Amino acid sequence: MNNNTGCAVALGFDPGRDKTGFAFVNVDGELLLSGIFPSSETEKFFDDFTSYIIERNVDFCAEDFIARVKFIAVGDGTTSRDFTEKLRTLTGHEIITVDERNTTLEARNLYWKIHKPGIFLRLLPEGMRVPPRVVDDLAAFAVALRGLKKYRDIRRNKL
Repeated sequence: MNNNTGCAVALGFDPGRDKTGFAFVNVDGELLLSGIFPSSETEKFFDDFTSYIIERNVDFCAEDFIARVKFIAVGDGTTSRDFTEKLRTLTGHEIITVDERNTTLEARNLYWKIHKPGIFLRLLPEGMRVPPRVVDDLAAFAVALRGLKKYRDIRRNKL
């Protein structure tokens, strides 16, 4: 595990009606940690997101993670508008909305990069491999990566 907690840059969200995926990503686009929480518990997320973690690639202090976020990336899907408004009332972070088309497919690929498939699964074409769990958190990872690119483009254009 990586012990560098000072790297959190982006917090990505893939909001849905029932559940919302989240992912903290560092400046190099590496997943630090991710998880899924019930969409009805968005307010609770900022108080204690640790109980929702699924993937974890870093040791951390929860307060440090939220404090080190430079911006929040939100997928522009169905519930995005309401979710973004809720975020504006809960946090003072810059919010960047990104196109979330194909993030679920991208999340499947990300899952298999993190969890190398066994020998028998490797025999299947990639498109036929289905992760053994929901991957909303990894869709949020894809959203965060898109947000990171957009954030850099915005900063570059301001120079």
